[in-house]
Amino acid sequence: MKKYILNYLPFYGVSIFVLSNIVAMYFYPGGSMFDNDTQGYDFFRNFLSQLGRIKAYITDIEGNQISNITSFKIWSSGMSLTGIIFCIYYFCLPSFFNYKKLSILGSFFAIIAGICFILTGITPGDITLNVIDQKGNLINVFSVYQIHVFVANNIFYFAFPSAIIYSYLIIKSNKIDNMYGIGYYIFSIFIFCYIGILLFGPNPFKSEFALILQVTSQKIIALSWVMSTLVLSLGIKINNSSN
Repeated sequence: MKKYILNYLPFYGVSIFVLSNIVAMYFYPGGSMFDNDTQGYDFFRNFLSQLGRIKAYITDIEGNQISNITSFKIWSSGMSLTGIIFCIYYFCLPSFFNYKKLSILGSFFAIIAGICFILTGITPGDITLNVIDQKGNLINVFSVYQIHVFVANNIFYFAFPSAIIYSYLIIKSNKIDNMYGIGYYIFSIFIFCYIGILLFGPNPFKSEFALILQVTSQKIIALSWVMSTLVLSLGIKINNSSN
């Protein structure tokens, strides 16, 4: 069973991730932070997580935000399934390597990242809990957006040490070609650069250039994570097939 998981499960995860995002983009009504009138999904101005909003930015003729529930259901389901699949994969991955304690540590970080992946999908950033005080003023009590941003960023904060550890394990292992370890090191560099953008990059709410930078880098790093896991599983599959 573990052999099947290591050989094939990432392929299912990547397929679900890519397809759910493409379909959710198709159903996204439109609008972005700087343009509420844009029709459809703008690849360079809409974050992936905006597919998981309950309402899109675009408004109807009365100024009300249009429902995004179809896109939300598809994207949220895809993110959750992908996260679950990756958690299972990384739970089984230490069985392939000789350095058990180190590989378990690498998988621990990866599983936390996978859990954050799931939580990102099920926390719509536009949900807020409001109450009205005695004077009739609307008070924001709780915003899901803060949780959403926290778990979304932690995907990569935890994926980074996992990538470093598994890069080392792959290169030290005689079961898999070193090129997969080099590929994982390159992925680690990508994550490090993205974390730098998250911490020190321009605020996407301040300018359109900053928005495009943050949106584009998010898509690159998200796709890099799922694809690097897929490539690693291909390397493991090649090794298993030759034995």
